[in-house]
Amino acid sequence: MASKYNIQVLLFLLSLSTLSLKVFSLLKSEKEEDYNSWISWNVNNFRKKYNAEVETLTREPTGIGSKVLDLKLRNAEMSKVRINVSQDGTGDFKSIKEALDSIPLHNTKRVILAIKPGVYREKIVIPRTLPFITFLGDSNDPPTITWNDTKSVTGTTFSSATVGVNASYFVAVNMKFEVRVQN
Repeated sequence: MASKYNIQVLLFLLSLSTLSLKVFSLLKSEKEEDYNSWISWNVNNFRKKYNAEVETLTREPTGIGSKVLDLKLRNAEMSKVRINVSQDGTGDFKSIKEALDSIPLHNTKRVILAIKPGVYREKIVIPRTLPFITFLGDSNDPPTITWNDTKSVTGTTFSSATVGVNASYFVAVNMKFEVRVQN
């Protein structure tokens, strides 16, 4: 009789363990499915955001197959303005600072300051609100911008720069920048 009872208990425990394994595997598959669903959602969400960002930054210009990554820069380069700077008065302005002051804030065009040869003794700061500025000098005789500030004069090394550029999309071509320290 004891053996019959033991067999019944053994069968009961065996069926109970089989049932618990099935429940455990169902729970495991649900967790795995939830995890895979979560991963899939995150990947799809990232792709949507990435594609939306790329779409706003990338446009097909008129040329076939070429892409432009920065629309602001593209638009600025398509509408250029040239300002001539010459110390002898033959240009639009005699100093670089005067020419910069004539440019409207939050400018959206590429402004090329064509600077004639010479030594321009002036401190230049291009604020963040003046993007798309180009200093263009003569390759045979580049103009020089010079100033003599030092940390002891201005209080900080940063503010002692001869030319300080805080704006985006600044370009300097064929220019010399120097600091003359007087003893």
